[in-house]
Order: sequence, then structure tokens, then C-alpha cells
Amino acid sequence: MFKSFSLLKQLLVVILGLAIMLVAVVMPIVDSNVHDIIDDQMYEKLETSQRDSVEYDFMPSNNKEKAIYTIVYDPTENAFTFSNLHGDATTLTLLYNYLFGRDLEKVVNSSRHNTIESKGTYARETYYYRIMKVDNEYLISIMSNSYSDKLITDIRNRIIYILYAVLTIFALVLVLWVISLIRPLKKIKTYVDSIANREEATLVMDRQDEIGVVGNAIVTMKDELMKQEKVKEEMIHNISHDLKTPIALIKTYGQSVKDDIYPYGDKDSSMDIILENADRLEHKVKSLLYLNRLDYLSAEESELKPFPIKDLIEHIVMQMEAMQHIHIETDLDDVAFIGNEEHWRVAIENIIDNASRYMKSVIMITLKKDTLIIYNDGDPIDEDKKEDLFNPYVKGVKGQFGLGLSIVAKIANMYGYDIHAENKDIGVAFIFTKRAS
Repeated sequence: MFKSFSLLKQLLVVILGLAIMLVAVVMPIVDSNVHDIIDDQMYEKLETSQRDSVEYDFMPSNNKEKAIYTIVYDPTENAFTFSNLHGDATTLTLLYNYLFGRDLEKVVNSSRHNTIESKGTYARETYYYRIMKVDNEYLISIMSNSYSDKLITDIRNRIIYILYAVLTIFALVLVLWVISLIRPLKKIKTYVDSIANREEATLVMDRQDEIGVVGNAIVTMKDELMKQEKVKEEMIHNISHDLKTPIALIKTYGQSVKDDIYPYGDKDSSMDIILENADRLEHKVKSLLYLNRLDYLSAEESELKPFPIKDLIEHIVMQMEAMQHIHIETDLDDVAFIGNEEHWRVAIENIIDNASRYMKSVIMITLKKDTLIIYNDGDPIDEDKKEDLFNPYVKGVKGQFGLGLSIVAKIANMYGYDIHAENKDIGVAFIFTKRAS
């Protein structure tokens, strides 16, 4: 449910939670520490008062809030002397019974204790007291907590004001920061919606943070999508044109044969042309289907295993030399390539078939560790065509649409290999290399 809120609402919930935690957790800790500090100060004040009384015969203040009441106890006579305590023997008896009596007896009866600091409650009011042995007498100083309570309240209020002021400033900064994040995110959303609706739009991100990176990546993605869309439109146009020729020939010659008209002199020659164009059409359709099928095959093959590619190349060379009457030289090491053997068969056959159309006298295949080179001594490839040579549906030198090389590139990439064409002093080499892990 929390994730369904907007970023601003999520932030407000977090701030509210922090405020509640501040009250529920932080304030009790603050209160405890403040009380400890105040207790220490009160005992220190009592000690100072007692030392002043002993050393300077100084009479403590009678101010009600800050008054320190002093009682002197003489154990030899078991008598109490009042310094500034307003009251009578009854008041003293109550204070003795409910406040300092036990601690006084402990100091008197113990040789180890010369002073005791503590606090107790009398008449619903808390008192701090300190008992100190002076010569043969005991000085008992008492101070009400009314002053400490006021001090604690003032400190607590001041801490609360400071904490909430800091929290408010922190929350304001966070809100402004979140708003600065929301604005570019809304721009990105609007831009993405325009892409989905095929509308023209621009996105300018003047940020270098992660949001800027995402925004620029989306712009790059849109440019790539537009490029692919343009390529597909050109592909559809080119393939339509490429398929139209054999279809038209099949249709025209078929109608002619039906009407007992033989464009190539006799029925058999005319039917051979029809079958030849049917084979061309079948080959083009199969290439298209195979190219599209490779996208699904790459997702299905979860575990890629190496296989000895030398045996495969030797088998392909033997077949193609016999079928196409070409000469292929080889220099093959015993190495393994990763991937499906049948797919590599298609890739290598396509490269050799392509080389056979451009070669002058020889094709040379070299196999080393992680490298396969298929060379032919034909004319070099124009530099402006090398970049798009392996892109799908790009028209080739002799008017073909390069589906074979597109299939080769997709198979190589699927198994972690790169392929590129390289012009030599004489001829062209197609080079497969394994990408670094």
C-alpha cells in the first residue's frame, strides 16, 4: 500500500513517522538523561552549600525555590539544631521519618560512610538531601525539587523546540528535494507516453545524476527505436520488391504454360524457370523465418556447451567443394567453440556461400583458439558499406538483401562471439572472435 502513494506522500508519511518516533523514543531518553544531569547538579549544589557553611559559616538562601535547609545533628546529645528550617519538632520528626532518617543512621553507625546523597518524598513533594560528617557532628542539607522541576521543564521544552525546528527544516529540505525529483520524472513519463502514442516530442535533461542518466537512456532508446522502425520500413519495401520478382515470374510463366505458350521454346525449359524462381522464393522465405526464429532460440538455450568445430568445418568444406566446384584451403587447429553445432553450420555455410560469389580463385579458412577466419581473394568491400554489412535487410553489392550475413551475425552474438569484415591487401576476410568474459 505504501508503494502506491506518490513520492511526496511517502515522504510525508516518513516524516510523520519520524515525529512520532521522536516523541515515543527520543524524548524518554532525553528525559532520563536530563534527570540524571539535574540530580548531579542538585547534589553538587548541596555539597557546595555544606562546604560554605563549614568553611565560611555562610547561611544558605531562604528563597523558596532555591532554599537549602540545613540541620545539624549532634549524636553525643542526640539533638538537632535548625539553621534555617522553618518549623517545629513535628516537622523535623516527619522529615526524619520520611526523608533522611535511615541514611542518617547509616552514616552514624558506619565507619565507612562519611557522606550520603539521596532524595525522597515528603508531603507529595520530592526533596534532595545530602548528609556529611563534620568533626563529631553531621550536617544535613535539604533542598526542594521545585527548582529542579522547573529547570527540567524548561530544558525539555527547549530541547523539544530545537528538535522539532530541526525536523521541520529537514522535512522542508526533503520536500523540496523530492519535488525536484518529481518534476523530471513527470517529464520522462510524458515523453514515454509520447513514444507509446507515436507522437513527436523532445526531452532535455540538464542533470548528471541517475535521473538524468535514465532520461538520456530513454532518449537514446527512442532514437534507436526510430532507427529500427526506419530499417524495418526499408526492409519491408526491399523484401516486397525482392519477393515480387520471382512471384511475378512464376505467375506469368505459369499462365503462359497454361495457354500452351512456352517463353523458353519448350515446356520443359519454361517449367525449369518456374521451378528455379520457386526455389528462390522458398530460400528467401526460409531465411526470413530462420532470422526471426533465432531471437526465440537465444532465450531458450539456457546452458551453452563447447563442441569441436574443426570436424564441422571439414565436413562443410568437403560438401561445398563437391557441390559448388570451388577450391577451399584450410589451416585448422583442434579447438572448441561454444554453442549449438547446427546453428554454427548455418553461419559457416552462409559465409562460405557469400565468399564463393565474390572469390576469384580461392577461399582460405583458418581456425585458431577463439578465432575463425574465412578469407576470399575477391574485390575489397567499400568502407561505407562495411558498417552496415551485418545489419538485417540491408541491400548488398549485387542487389541482394544480406539476410545470410545478418543470420551469421545474430548466431555469433548469441554465443558470445563478434564478427567483422576486414579488407586485406588482396581480398576480404570475415573474422569471428570470442568476446572477453
